[in-house]
Amino acid sequence: MKKQLLCITLSSVLLIGCSAQEKKGIKDGFTEIGHTTRDVTRATGHFFRDTTKDVIGNAKEATSSEEE
Repeated sequence: MKKQLLCITLSSVLLIGCSAQEKKGIKDGFTEIGHTTRDVTRATGHFFRDTTKDVIGNAKEATSSEEE
């Protein structure tokens, strides 16, 4: 009986240890995904901002050239 209890206890401790390590890995993975998402969102925002400025600038240039 004591051997069975000891085996169950050791197995539980090993599983808990692995589980904690896996939780840390999962947390790190979600953190990495969050940072990547933030960076992509920022880059996309900058792309659209710059593109919009270019389009507006080109439209102003095209309309001012026609008036002259």
